[in-house]
Amino acid sequence: MTTEKQQQANLANAKLSTGPRTEPGKSRAKLNALRHGLTGQFYVMSEADRLAYNDFEKNILATLAPVGHYERDLAVAIAQNRWRLNRARAIEFNIHGLGHQDLADDYQTGSPDTEVAVVQAQTWLNRHHALTNLPLYENRIERSLALTKKELDDLQTTRKAAEAAAIKEAELLLAQRVMNREPITPDTTVEVNGFVFSAKQLIAGINRKTELESARFYQSEGWDRSQKFRSSLRLPIISAETQPKAA
Repeated sequence: MTTEKQQQANLANAKLSTGPRTEPGKSRAKLNALRHGLTGQFYVMSEADRLAYNDFEKNILATLAPVGHYERDLAVAIAQNRWRLNRARAIEFNIHGLGHQDLADDYQTGSPDTEVAVVQAQTWLNRHHALTNLPLYENRIERSLALTKKELDDLQTTRKAAEAAAIKEAELLLAQRVMNREPITPDTTVEVNGFVFSAKQLIAGINRKTELESARFYQSEGWDRSQKFRSSLRLPIISAETQPKAA
């Protein structure tokens, strides 16, 4: 329970908290309604928070590397929940900061460590409802995060497996075109099961695998260059000026 002195101090502080008074202060505290480009949701944020969140979301999306609208929607949900989780933790620190500001003068023991400990304990007693609710709020966010992350992981695993199988088929189809001396340019594409691959991308992948195959062969031969490596499939790297010929 707060003492009468503490209650009076809190009331006095509340009367002094009139918000920003200067124009720069009002500008920093100004809130703007924003619509998220993908989700269509409205958010009310300060300009500083908006910039910080946009950068935060951009980095999260770059890490998760979503493909397609649904994967991106899940990735945005993860970014939003991570932001909310960080905000909840910041609020807990700020509550203790406010408690120290309000109560520090009430406990003069001569020992800074003791004073901090007492102020923290009194802050918890004064604001224990908020501090108790914060972990519950964090747990709900973490459960939502876990479910969303699992759904995204499952979706990406399925897509990547299908894409890997499609690439193998596309490489064979491209190799056949090269064998048949069909015109191949960097703009040539091969489509398999809804996946579209450029000739440049496929040939780069083939050559990469061939180089690794060669490295493994010579490693097994003790790097003896007299041994002859024969690749199962090799295509030249194409450019805008040349077309690949049959291997």
